[in-house]
Amino acid sequence: MIPAVEVEHVEAGRLRDRLAEIEAEHAALDAELAIFHAEYARRVLAVLAEVQELEARILARVAQTSGAATDAEAAREAQSRARRTTSDVRAVPAAPGPPPTADLKRLFRDAAKRMHPDLAPDDDARGHAEAFMKRLNESYRAGDGEAIADLIRQWASSPYGGADDAEIRRVGAARRVAGLAAAVERAQRRLDEARTSELADLMERTMAAAAAGRDHLAELRAGAEAALAAARSRLTDLNPT
Repeated sequence: MIPAVEVEHVEAGRLRDRLAEIEAEHAALDAELAIFHAEYARRVLAVLAEVQELEARILARVAQTSGAATDAEAAREAQSRARRTTSDVRAVPAAPGPPPTADLKRLFRDAAKRMHPDLAPDDDARGHAEAFMKRLNESYRAGDGEAIADLIRQWASSPYGGADDAEIRRVGAARRVAGLAAAVERAQRRLDEARTSELADLMERTMAAAAAGRDHLAELRAGAEAALAAARSRLTDLNPT
């Protein structure tokens, strides 16, 4: 009969692998979404920013004419919305990196299995791990495998390189398994939230349209350009020569 402690060690290893796998899926999704967001911003959001700017000018003109406080507030809200959209467009990288390769995904999983913050035994170790994970995700999005390998080497030589084994000895395998199971649940919840985000939904609909032979972003751009033309016409009507 296999001792219970050995079974728990095996289960802890399985959960660490699963945690790393979920983080790799999340990082890959983030990379795909970044590429899609850049394309969406270039083709559609930039036009929508122009529409919102014109709508803000229209509402400002209406408020100036009416003198109503509600119209003035609507104009301010519209201008704030237009500025946010314009800032979003400008903040999107012009040329994000290519989708991660299979080798890069494997390297990321190996790194995440070592340095994930949810594996940290205390607050100091967690802060250290969070800094490493931030750099890990940045390197992954940039497609920089050498940077990830270097992070793994740095982690191994850090005071927390063997933190998981030390934690098992300190609290016992059973408690460590329970902690890892909770970490996996949290990571899965974060991944599910990313998968059901508005941007992910838009990407899925765009991919489904492409499979059906349609260009969904072109359709959205056409709608935005029609709205832009209508806004220009309305602004002209409000400012007769």
